[in-house]
Amino acid sequence: MSNDQIENSQFGESVNEFEQWKSSIGKELRGFRLWSKRNQLTSEESDSRIKHMLETLNNEYLTIAFAGEFSRGKTELINAIFFADYGQRILPSQAGRTTMCPTELFFDQHSKSSYLRLLPIETRLQDTPLSDYQSMTNHWVEIPLVTNDPDDMAHAMQSITQTKSVSRKEALELGFDANMLDEDEDNPEKVEIPAWRHALVSFEHPLLKQGLRIVDTPGLNALGSEPELTYHLLPQAQAVVFVLAADAGVTASDLQIWEEHIEQLKNRPNLGLYAVLNKIDVLWDELSGRKKTEKAINRVVRQTSRHLKIPESDILPISAQKALLGRIKDDKALILRSQINDVEDVLANTILGNKESVMWDNIIGQSSRLIEDAQQVLKSRKEQLEKQAEEIKGIRGSTESELNELLEKSRIAQQEFKKRQLALRPSQRLLERQTEVLLDSIGKEPLDEIIQRTLHEMVESRTSIGMMRTTRRFYQAIEAMMNEFCREAELSNKMAESMYAKFSRDFDVDLLEARYLKAKIYRRELQHLLDESSQLNRNLMLTLAEQSVAVKRFFTTTVNNIAMFFKHIRKELRQWSREVMLPLLQQVNSLRDLLDQNHQQLLALKHNEATVEGRLKALKTLIFELDTEIQNASRSLEKLHESAPQKNSSNVVKLASVRR
Repeated sequence: MSNDQIENSQFGESVNEFEQWKSSIGKELRGFRLWSKRNQLTSEESDSRIKHMLETLNNEYLTIAFAGEFSRGKTELINAIFFADYGQRILPSQAGRTTMCPTELFFDQHSKSSYLRLLPIETRLQDTPLSDYQSMTNHWVEIPLVTNDPDDMAHAMQSITQTKSVSRKEALELGFDANMLDEDEDNPEKVEIPAWRHALVSFEHPLLKQGLRIVDTPGLNALGSEPELTYHLLPQAQAVVFVLAADAGVTASDLQIWEEHIEQLKNRPNLGLYAVLNKIDVLWDELSGRKKTEKAINRVVRQTSRHLKIPESDILPISAQKALLGRIKDDKALILRSQINDVEDVLANTILGNKESVMWDNIIGQSSRLIEDAQQVLKSRKEQLEKQAEEIKGIRGSTESELNELLEKSRIAQQEFKKRQLALRPSQRLLERQTEVLLDSIGKEPLDEIIQRTLHEMVESRTSIGMMRTTRRFYQAIEAMMNEFCREAELSNKMAESMYAKFSRDFDVDLLEARYLKAKIYRRELQHLLDESSQLNRNLMLTLAEQSVAVKRFFTTTVNNIAMFFKHIRKELRQWSREVMLPLLQQVNSLRDLLDQNHQQLLALKHNEATVEGRLKALKTLIFELDTEIQNASRSLEKLHESAPQKNSSNVVKLASVRR
């Protein structure tokens, strides 16, 4: 396929649509930033939030991950879908074990360069999480990629398949199950392990440049010994493809991978999970005819559905090898028979819809609140100007003493406003102190104390039962910490609600609903994390009892995940403490400025520096301009809400299919 063909494919259509969707949202955010400056509503906090949202839009990837046992054709499927335009296999996918380490394919938007980076397997001996190594480039071996030379690309990618010979003891220390490794043919006392722990591939493929990320994983031994694959890489995808071989069906090792690492993803929102039945060409029987072949394929689909307990509609038959061959030779009949177009339609629509849903929650909700708060300030400003206009109309024909009375009334209003403004500070300080209480309830120090105690007990554990008891106590301690946080969060929300109500009464303005801490959502997220971790660790302890290194590595990753989760909450908590005050401060500043301006205008009228008619005309113009700006804000909100993704109960987000 040419670049034009790639961009016109179903994946190309989805990636293009995602880019346009992000561009549209970015345009509205930049427009709102200008709107805020024009209306003197810009603050350091709001500007920082808009900047962060724009950066998030620019840096987001559409991610599709491929998982499954060795020799199921995962890499061949990736070659067929994304790299057939090179006229050959780019990723190594010959018979046998090919992808020996997890491989991420993307385009590096920061360096704008093409490279293959390989992380040595020995880094597993350190406690440093895999995610931390991403920014530690000195630990990686880098191989430049010549992307306009397919042969050079394919040769460089062969590095991913490299292995090394080590003793069984060394393999165990590195977290491998030595029983699942091949013996070294030259030295039966040793086994072969992957030379690399992880591979990062950045190059200028049209879809990768537009934000597509592909994750290729090896088989059970990699998933079973690299916890961050299960905890991070797979759950962060918008679609996970579990690849099986149609001729073998669901084998024992397939089922082990599914139950221990994949199945729990079914319950994750905004993640499409599919089983791909590869190698259906082995069921093609020209003598029996197409109908019998279809029946044979459908029978395997039904069996797979029963084994994996997923709907038949989420099982996609394909021949990746025939699809790749058909695309290289431009054999449309072979492409059609391989069923690759059907697989692409489902996956492309899924990753687009699921990613938009995630970003809708994270970005559109935040930006909508910013616009609504700012719009409410302008509405209050308009109401105050209308009151001033009525007051000015009453000045026509007034005596100097009556004008002096208005000036005195204005001066008293300014003084009263300052008193009310000062009266707001105790509530603000009380909320700040409560924020500190919240931060302490999930603070780093008490969490570290629980973690260190648990890790010490884990090291001392000698049996699976002992390790399970230790993990259960750890989860109970974490749940207790979250329960305390939720109690304090409820108190914080009551404080915020009371402060908003008092502000509305004291300043005679309508406010939007107070910004509440969503502690119950945090609790659900934590419970989901604990449930997944508990099930995974329990399975590992039962199946890998003799491999304490692997089990403890998985548990250490669980601990790191929970620590990162609470760190994220602390960050959001600090942001909430600033956000909850932002609408009030915007209103206060706006009302103060209006009172000051009104007093100055009354002074000008007294000293004949302005006329009543001139002031009324100016107020009328200001009110008209505010109406226009309020309408502009409403249009921005409408455009943002028009971009909401379509909700659908199934894995697939139904979009118009665009066939090749």
